[in-house]
Amino acid sequence: MTFKTIFGRTAFLAAALTLFLTAASEAKAGCQDPAGPGVDWSNCDKSGADLIDVNLSGANLTNANLTNANLSGAITLSADLSGATWMDGQVCAEGSVMGCD
Repeated sequence: MTFKTIFGRTAFLAAALTLFLTAASEAKAGCQDPAGPGVDWSNCDKSGADLIDVNLSGANLTNANLTNANLSGAITLSADLSGATWMDGQVCAEGSVMGCD
């Protein structure tokens, strides 16, 4: 093998490893994760969910569907609701935090 071939393969493997590690580090929490502070439910369908008295402080709820969800007593302090569909079907404005603006 020539130096050029070895260098080319090494560069390819390094790039593949970097891509793999980047993708793994950017993995988001799943829609099936339990409710809790900081949960990432972005783009999740939580319509009809029973979320009574849950702590969703700091949660990422961007573009989540919360139609007919029961959020009675839920803590949404610092929760990002940008683009979320609120309980009544209203789509929250960009930058909505803690409640749907």
